[in-house]
Amino acid sequence: MPLPLLLWGAAAALAATGVVKGAGAISTFNEAKDIGESADRRYKRAERKLDDCRDETNDMLQDLGKLKVSIFNNQINHLIKAIRKSKCAKSKLERFDVSISTEELADMERLVLKSLEITRGLGTGATTGALAAWGAYGSVGMLATASTGTAISTLSGAAATNATLAWLGGGALSAGGFGMAGGTLALGGIVLGPALAVGGFMLASKAEEALTQAHKHSAKVDIAIAKLEESQIVLTALQNNVLELDDALTQMAERFDRIKVDDDRNPHAFDQMMIVGKGLKHLLDTAIMDQDGGAVKNISSKISGYLEV
Repeated sequence: MPLPLLLWGAAAALAATGVVKGAGAISTFNEAKDIGESADRRYKRAERKLDDCRDETNDMLQDLGKLKVSIFNNQINHLIKAIRKSKCAKSKLERFDVSISTEELADMERLVLKSLEITRGLGTGATTGALAAWGAYGSVGMLATASTGTAISTLSGAAATNATLAWLGGGALSAGGFGMAGGTLALGGIVLGPALAVGGFMLASKAEEALTQAHKHSAKVDIAIAKLEESQIVLTALQNNVLELDDALTQMAERFDRIKVDDDRNPHAFDQMMIVGKGLKHLLDTAIMDQDGGAVKNISSKISGYLEV
């Protein structure tokens, strides 16, 4: 065989090999790109779901806060006025061992004043954080002050003392909104870091390195998604607590309205109102969120006794 023909055949074989390798590299690059983009889409979906759950939880806490404010303005305010009209500020029912001391009465009056203050600010939007805080915590905590000396009930948004409340009322996770948490959020013991910079991961220059990098990125995203899903479970537990307490408060307030009297001229009726009123106050004192931002456990058992009165 002539030499030129041999050289041509060898060159053709090498060219074919190069084409195959090039096609393989392109295929590997495309696979890496698909893996990375798929991971980013999964993370963004999980992020949107958590943000939606955040919005829903915040709305529910605010609605519960509005219910508590309404009960203080109406039922508890009525109870205070009836006690003030009675023969003494301290009333004692022996068979039920129910009493409201002078100190308790003073605290109730302060809470009524605070609730009236919040009611006046409802149209301005300045009370948004306070309503969520009233929904999340018991009324006793609302008389406390933050480390700055500011009343907790007046705090809102990023100024909320609890990082979870700050995030619930603040920016979306997708926008990096962690409120006062400074880039991290501890939600019920689950620590969330800043949102992943999805959509911007760089492929390596070599195909096999790009594929390895894409798999690492996907694994990192899976871990982040698991954290988001755990946080959503915490928020769902908070929502369940809201529903439990909302139902109990509504039932007890309706019961109070059916039996309420203006004074103690009818001792038996007054005693009944005192019993239900004290139970209603205990429900208002019940917190559904702990200091770590998680849902208080076994909330139904904590409130069921008051409904059985």
